[in-house]
Amino acid sequence: MALNDFDFRPDYNKADHDIAAEFYLPCMENSIIYDRVSGYFGSTIYIIAWPALKKFVYNGGKMRIICSPYIIEEDQIALNEGYAARGVKDVEAALIDEINNMLNDAYLSKPSRILACLVAMGVIDLKVAIIKPEATPEVKRLFHDKVGIFKDSLGNAVGFRGSMNETFKGLSADGNIESIDVFPNWIDSRDKQRVDNAIRYFNDLWNNNILHIDVCEFPKTAKEIFEKHASQANWEELVDEVTVQLDKAKMWSADKKKGGRIPRPHQVSALEAWEQRGRRGILEHATGSGKTFTALCAIRNSLEKNEVPIILVPSKELLNQWFIEIRETLSDLNLQILICGDGHNRWKKSGYLASWTRKGLSRHRIILSTMDTASSDQFIGAITSGEHLFIVADEAHRIGSPYHRKILSIKSGPRLALSATPRRYGDPEGTQAIFDYFGDIIPPPFTLKDAIDSGVLTKYMYYPHQIRLSESEQKIWDELSEKLSKLIATKKRDDSDISFVFEDGQIKNLLIQRAKILKTAIEKVSLALNVIQEHYLKGQRWIIYCDNQGQLKQVLNLLVENGYDAYEYHSAMNGDRNETLRYFEINGGILVSIKCLDEGVDIPAATHALILASSKNPREFIQRRGRM
Repeated sequence: MALNDFDFRPDYNKADHDIAAEFYLPCMENSIIYDRVSGYFGSTIYIIAWPALKKFVYNGGKMRIICSPYIIEEDQIALNEGYAARGVKDVEAALIDEINNMLNDAYLSKPSRILACLVAMGVIDLKVAIIKPEATPEVKRLFHDKVGIFKDSLGNAVGFRGSMNETFKGLSADGNIESIDVFPNWIDSRDKQRVDNAIRYFNDLWNNNILHIDVCEFPKTAKEIFEKHASQANWEELVDEVTVQLDKAKMWSADKKKGGRIPRPHQVSALEAWEQRGRRGILEHATGSGKTFTALCAIRNSLEKNEVPIILVPSKELLNQWFIEIRETLSDLNLQILICGDGHNRWKKSGYLASWTRKGLSRHRIILSTMDTASSDQFIGAITSGEHLFIVADEAHRIGSPYHRKILSIKSGPRLALSATPRRYGDPEGTQAIFDYFGDIIPPPFTLKDAIDSGVLTKYMYYPHQIRLSESEQKIWDELSEKLSKLIATKKRDDSDISFVFEDGQIKNLLIQRAKILKTAIEKVSLALNVIQEHYLKGQRWIIYCDNQGQLKQVLNLLVENGYDAYEYHSAMNGDRNETLRYFEINGGILVSIKCLDEGVDIPAATHALILASSKNPREFIQRRGRM
């Protein structure tokens, strides 16, 4: 077929259209030329429409791609200042680093090897663009919008501009395009002019004729890496394998609407491993890696089996958050949701909960409860237990507490626990109870490093700042240290091992008192202001983590007195916490908080964190890092 045999819409968006099926794949299958400005180099794997790729190649198709390497800020400055020799090396090093990361990534290895094969075969020709700060807005928009042009053998051409989420290192068939404007050259003179302009602009870029942009050949050393991997691969087999991966993702997806989300590769792997283990296990995935959506995929699968999911959460914030996620993601189902806790007491009616949890229900039902409510004898006693129940626990480390542990008496079939940090710090008994009920960690865990390497979480820089204790703080510290020294000396048995003494109640109490001095040191308050004065820019989103409400109030008052847009966020605050987060998302500013942002709450992307106090509990670091 020719491109003009299709009746393309003037625009598409993922909410209403299947962009892959309706536009991208038909264009790829019926074109012989595809020119693309793809943004960062790593995004080039997204432009290959996997199901249509073979036909494009068999048609004799050729792609020309202009991309940019990901260059750190210091190297970008050097390039902009005209250090040409260094600039070439920086570009080459950045590309080689990206290529090696892609080829070594468990999820991106196959598509990256396909890219390597197509480059080696001459199907894809790559060039590298360095955009200078003084480039025109139109040029910058071209790279931001990811302009593309398809051409067929009859001279028909269709161009498009689209937004694309390039931080998602998954294998979406439509490149995870969110929305596009489409302009064919056969409809009217206006669209033809837009196509002609896009073609001319692309060719000028390709030939390095655009002011303030340097477009050069892909580095030879980088291309040699592709050639090495291409010689070891069969591109057609790799395409088939990637297509199978995509089909699995679509099969597991909780969101069956047009343009709906599909699980990322690490989520699909987790779901398949969970199923292989009898649909039981603990999902140990870093904050920000999509645990809720992974669970929703398992929940949809459970509903299709006519089971009754019971979702347990530790807080009212997560209760509301889960309700919204369920309603939006599973909106195509005729779903009933029973909320228990936070003032929702309908479940307490005689026989109500038993009816909702009985086997063989004709309609899809989900029970969503706080852990506090589900731990009550009334809740547990009212449940109709059995293999038809599916227990899902979010922030599952919380369910191992002595009170919440009562939930683990509920008899059920499938079980899934979610937590970036499932092991309870300093509580082996509670940890073992969680593992005994839900099963082992679903392999492999998805760590902070995995999340950063896969683009789920951003890379970050960590800057420690030093303060001194005040004279009075130092005096108390020294007194406590002396008491500790004497107490340890009297309790230790020999010099070879003194670790056991730290389990002593007196010693633990003194250590806690001494740690408190560091967490609440008075100089931290003025340090917070100094850091903000030196680094904060209007529109940024900062979170300052404090130890307690007293420290929070001191920091907040000091920032407000100095004219900063600062506001508090914690469980005992006055006002609407959800509105506070919405304000933070729209306007930015400085959010001064304590622990209630640590677990599960979805917050707008933050640009900076200032941690004034933290414990040795690894959960604090992992949860807080995931907020950035």
